[in-house]
Amino acid sequence: MGTEVYDRNPRRLAAVLAFVSQGIHLWVLPGQLAAAMVPGIFFFLVAVGQGLLGASLLFGGGRWTARFGVLFNVFVVLVWLFTRAVSIPQLFEPIKLPVEGLGAAATFVEVALVVSLMRPGRSLRRKKRLDRA
Repeated sequence: MGTEVYDRNPRRLAAVLAFVSQGIHLWVLPGQLAAAMVPGIFFFLVAVGQGLLGASLLFGGGRWTARFGVLFNVFVVLVWLFTRAVSIPQLFEPIKLPVEGLGAAATFVEVALVVSLMRPGRSLRRKKRLDRA
């Protein structure tokens, strides 16, 4: 009984973090769509992915959900870092995107989400090994 509660709390935390990330991406989506279509579509897809991840975690997602969440959020963080470190051609003038508050907050939430998703994955593997023995 005690391990069941322990296994659910990290999933709930991860679900909350996924929904927070989704909310931030949906908040900035209209501005991104107004600026350019490609970043807007990216923000929309990230928001949808975070929402699906959060719902899956909330309703009992397993190992594959955690793996998908880790890969998805690492990808999003790497894209954010890449667009801040390297100039991105926008029409005819290359620009380096600034580090703004909401983008940094979303990245922080996504890093925390990766860390929280790795914890239940380890406990699920440990539990599976104990069940085999």
